[in-house]
Amino acid sequence: MIRARLKRALGNPAFVAYGLWARCSRRALFNRYAKFSRAAGLEEIYFVLSLDCDTIEDIDVSWDVHSRLIDMGVKPVYAVPGELLEKGKMVYRRILESGGEFINHGYKQHTYFDSSEGRHRSCFFYNELPLKQIREDMIQGDICLKETMGVEALGFRTPHFGTFQKANQLRFIHSVLQDLRYRFSTSTVPLYAFRYGPIFSAFGELELPVNGMARSPLKILDSWGCFVAPNRNMTPRDYLNEGKAIANLFKTLGTGLLNFYVDPSHINDNDIFFKTVAHWQSVAKSVTYKELLEGLV
Repeated sequence: MIRARLKRALGNPAFVAYGLWARCSRRALFNRYAKFSRAAGLEEIYFVLSLDCDTIEDIDVSWDVHSRLIDMGVKPVYAVPGELLEKGKMVYRRILESGGEFINHGYKQHTYFDSSEGRHRSCFFYNELPLKQIREDMIQGDICLKETMGVEALGFRTPHFGTFQKANQLRFIHSVLQDLRYRFSTSTVPLYAFRYGPIFSAFGELELPVNGMARSPLKILDSWGCFVAPNRNMTPRDYLNEGKAIANLFKTLGTGLLNFYVDPSHINDNDIFFKTVAHWQSVAKSVTYKELLEGLV
């Protein structure tokens, strides 16, 4: 873990600079974020919850999670690799018909079940692929959404996006999005929200970074790290506490975008997750990505 963090820091000095800023003066860092938020047109706090459906298990529970979120007044967005979209088309069409929004998440399934460990592992990392293959995967993901769901996607999320964060990588992704006539990507880590804001266009089309935590602003608050990761050092209760803390901090700022993602199979039967969502709902206005961007026009 320490070696991975060092490698990331050396590859992107901004992680070092903003990491020190977060340690020395988090309030000043979030004030900078608030300034960017208002400049982007965010006059209040908004909340987008996206569901990354990367395994067969996600298909099995997505409707139950979706219906519960809808009953709470949340408007979930779905990022599903094309191969899994085809396998779960009956479930995902039902979700679409009930108001779910879908974004392109590439075509190839990017997880596999490791029977020796009894869990899913990640594969098909964009940072390990030639650019031609990445382009093909993005285009095939777009075609699959059209043919399987009848959806003209407006946005994209890179598979395992945390491994594809260099400026030249992000510019390449956005060049493909421009060819596809997409409006946005949500494929960046929290660092970029502090560098450029919650909605920015430094790489081409609009980019919407996911959120970090109040205590650790550059660290993503995700369902894997709190609910299911082996040897994890965070718990579901930490997820609730951190989720509340960042929302309450945004409330003091009066502006911002709570942009979180989860995998449905990580949280489908965990009430703590839904308590966290309820708190986000009490602080922010729930929207889809499309609604958010339309409101800024």
